[in-house]
Amino acid sequence: MNISRANLKVFKPEQLGSSDDAGGQRTKNEVESGKLNELFRAISDIDHAQSAVDIVKCYPGLDTNNTAILLDGHVFVSQPPEDELVSMLIAESDTLSDADRMTDMVEILESSVVAGQLIRKNLIGLLAGQDSFPRSYLQTTYMFNGKEYYENITLRQGQTLVISVEYEGNEDSQWPRFEHFCEIQKTVTGGRGGVVSFKPPIPFDTPNYDVMINGQSGATKLRYVSENDGIKYHGVTKLSEEASSEVLSVESTQTELLPKLKTIEVSAGNRITSDGSGDVASSLIRKEINVPAVPSQSTYVYTVPDLIDDPYFENYGILPIIATGSLNWQAQLSITGSSVSVVYSRALYAGLTLGVAWYSSLRYAVYNSASTLNAAKKLCIGSVFAKATFTDTNYGVVELTEFTGGELREPNGYVLAIVDYLTGAVTKNDDTRGEFTLVYDALIEDAALSDNSVTFTLAQVDPVLDSFYVSVSSVDGVLLSASSDNAGVITGTGMSGTINQGVVSLTFTQIVDLSSLRYDISETVTLSPPPELYGLNPLRIKNGGVVESFTPWNSLSVQHTQVQAVASPEAAQTYNVRANARFVDITDANSRSLWTLTNDHFTLDKAAGTVTINSDFSGFEAPFMLTDTIGEIALVTDVQPSKLILAAPLSQAYPVGSYVSSVQNLGDLQGRVGVVRDMTAWSNNWDLDGTPAVGSLNVVDYPIEVVNNTAINEDWVLIFTSPTSFRCVGRRMGQIASGDTLSDFSPINPLTNAPYFVIRAEAFGGGWNTGEAVRWPTYASAKPLMLLRTVQSGHSQITTDRAVLAFRGNES
Repeated sequence: MNISRANLKVFKPEQLGSSDDAGGQRTKNEVESGKLNELFRAISDIDHAQSAVDIVKCYPGLDTNNTAILLDGHVFVSQPPEDELVSMLIAESDTLSDADRMTDMVEILESSVVAGQLIRKNLIGLLAGQDSFPRSYLQTTYMFNGKEYYENITLRQGQTLVISVEYEGNEDSQWPRFEHFCEIQKTVTGGRGGVVSFKPPIPFDTPNYDVMINGQSGATKLRYVSENDGIKYHGVTKLSEEASSEVLSVESTQTELLPKLKTIEVSAGNRITSDGSGDVASSLIRKEINVPAVPSQSTYVYTVPDLIDDPYFENYGILPIIATGSLNWQAQLSITGSSVSVVYSRALYAGLTLGVAWYSSLRYAVYNSASTLNAAKKLCIGSVFAKATFTDTNYGVVELTEFTGGELREPNGYVLAIVDYLTGAVTKNDDTRGEFTLVYDALIEDAALSDNSVTFTLAQVDPVLDSFYVSVSSVDGVLLSASSDNAGVITGTGMSGTINQGVVSLTFTQIVDLSSLRYDISETVTLSPPPELYGLNPLRIKNGGVVESFTPWNSLSVQHTQVQAVASPEAAQTYNVRANARFVDITDANSRSLWTLTNDHFTLDKAAGTVTINSDFSGFEAPFMLTDTIGEIALVTDVQPSKLILAAPLSQAYPVGSYVSSVQNLGDLQGRVGVVRDMTAWSNNWDLDGTPAVGSLNVVDYPIEVVNNTAINEDWVLIFTSPTSFRCVGRRMGQIASGDTLSDFSPINPLTNAPYFVIRAEAFGGGWNTGEAVRWPTYASAKPLMLLRTVQSGHSQITTDRAVLAFRGNES
C-alpha cells in the first residue's frame, strides 16, 4: 500500500481543554484540517485582557491498517498566527509519554530550570511568609589555584535563585526537604547592613544554621539555578532578507513562551565603589577586560601583567582576580605567572560578554602598619584587616573587622579603634581589659588619585541608554558631567565615553576622584506573572519564559507560499503554479481542502507546474484559494539572535517574508512489536527479566500482530493464572483483559474500538505453569506532541485566527 497524505493524520487525546486531566492517550478522533478550535479553545476577552498560555497534546501519526513505515516523520509550525499578539511553539521532551496529562506536561516544562551551583550553606533560618534575609549572607566560596576563598557576590534584579532545605538521611517531619524558586527584587551586593529581598515569600519555615538534622547542620542553602537542555522548543519566524546561501537573516530566533509586562524604573545615585561614608579615600576598584563570547568555546585565557602577587590576598581570603560578565558564577580561574585561564562549566554562545577584573599593581600596593605610611599614599576603604593583642594574656588576640568610617570592631560589634584612611594612624578607644597593641594590613594607593579613565559594568540588566547621566568631581573639586544617547555614545563636560553591552568606559579631561562618581539610569524591568495566572511558574522556565525557538544541530524548514484565487471553478480550467512545488492545495472559505486521493476536484502536474480543475466544487463554499508552497529542509549549525547558520547553502532562493520553522523529528513511524521474553515468575518489576519459563510463546511462526491505526506505546505482560488462562497487564494501562491459550487473544482498545494487538491461539502451545509470564513492548505509529499557544495582553482587530501545523515524512 502506498502512503498518501490522506494517511498522515493528527489525532486528538482523550481530553482537550485546560483541566488537570487534559491530555492522555491517543484516540481515533482526527483533527479536521481547517476547522477552528479543533485543538485550542477560542481566545476569550479575558485572555486578551490578562494574557494566556494554553497547552494541548495531540498525536501526529501514520493511519493505515498495515505496518507501513513513514520514514523520519516530522512536524513544524509552517505558518504562525496572523495576530502578532499570539504565538505558537512545539515543546519537545523525551519524557513526554502517551499517558501524560496536563499536570505531567506542566512538570516537564518546569523542569527546564533546576537548582544549581551552591552559593552558600548555613543560611539563616527563615519563617514561612518571609521575603528577605540579611545582606551579609551574600558570600560564596571560590576555588582559586587549589585554595578556597570567600567572595561577596552581587545578585541582579530579576535573577532567579533557589532557597532549599537539604540534608542526608531520613526526612525530618519538622523540617521537610523542599526547593523554593524566587526572584531577586533589587540588585544587591554582599556587605554589612541591609537585606536581600525576594518574591514569592518562603512557603515553609527553614532551619537555622545551627539546627542539627540527622547529625548535620546548615541545612538551609542558597543556590543559583541551572538551565536544563532536556527541552527543545520549535517555533517559526520570517526571513528579513532574501536568502539563497547558508546564512539566513531572520526576524528573531527566540519566542516569548510566557506573556510579559514591561515597565521602566529609574535607578538614581549609583556608584562604582561600595563605601558610602563620603571620605576622600576610595574603595577598591578592579581593573577590567571584557571580550565577546566565542560560540562553543568554554576556555578563555587573559594576560594580566599587573596582577598583584602578594600573600595578603591568600591570608585574608580575597580573590585578586575574578570572572565578570555573563555566567561568571560558572567560571573556574587558575593563574600561571601573568596568564589567567577562565574555564566555564559549559560552552558559551554568541552575544554574551565575558571578562575578568583584578586589583592592579599599577594602582595598589600592600601596606603593613609596622611601616610608616608615605604621605603621598592613603588606605583603601574595605581593605583593612587588623588584630589587637592585649597585654593581659587572658584576653589574647582579637581579630577586628573594618566598618564604615574606619571603625575596627570586634566580633561582638564593639568598636575597639578607628583607623584614619589618609594618614594610617589608629585611635584606640579605652577598654576595661587594659592596654593592647594593634597592627593591620591594607591596600594603599596614591593620596592624589591619578584616575583619568575608568571602566565598569552597569548594575542594571536592561538599561535605557539615553537615560544615562553621570557626574564626578575632579581632585580640585570641579564637577564633571555627561550623558548618553540611545546608541551608547557618552558626551558632556570634561568627559566622554561609550556604553557597550552593559560596560561603561569613561575618559576624563582631568584627574578625578572616582569615589565621587555617581550615575543615574533607567532600566526596562520585565514583570513576571504569578504562577497561578497561567499554571506555569515563570521562575522554572528558561530565561523567564523567553525561549530559543531554534537550536544548533537541529533541522529547520524554509518555505514560501503564494496564493491565487480560483473564481467560478469549472472542469478543464487550468492554473499555473511553481514547478516541483513541495505542496499544492485548493481550500474553500472554511479552509477545507478539496484534495482527494482520486483527484475529484483538481489534478496537479508537479513537474509542469499546472493545476487542472475537474469539478465545480459543489458542496464547498466560495471563495476558493489555490496555494503552492516551495520549501526544503536544512541543518542548523549555529543560532544567533537574528541569524541562522546552515550546514550547506539553500538549493534555491527564498524571498523576504518566507517562513523559517524549527522542525521536530518524530523518527520512523510504524506500529510494531519489540522483543518477546518469558519468565518463570512475575514480580511486578518492569525493569528486570527473570529465569526463562518452561512454556514458550511461538512468535516466529505466529508473531504478535499490530497495525498502524491501533498499536500504542506500552509494555505488556501476560501472567498465567492456570496452565491455560492468563491476565494481561499494561505498565501504564493496568489490567486490560483476561484470556486463554485455546483462543485468539485480541483485547479491545476502548479509545479506538479495535484490538491493541492480536496473539493467535497457535502461538501459545502448551507446558505453561501458573505464575509464569510473557513480556513484550508495542510501539505506535503515532507519537505525542505538546503544543503551546501564548496570547499577550492587548487588543487585536483580528476576529478569526489560526496557525498551520505541517506533518510530513517519506515513504519507505
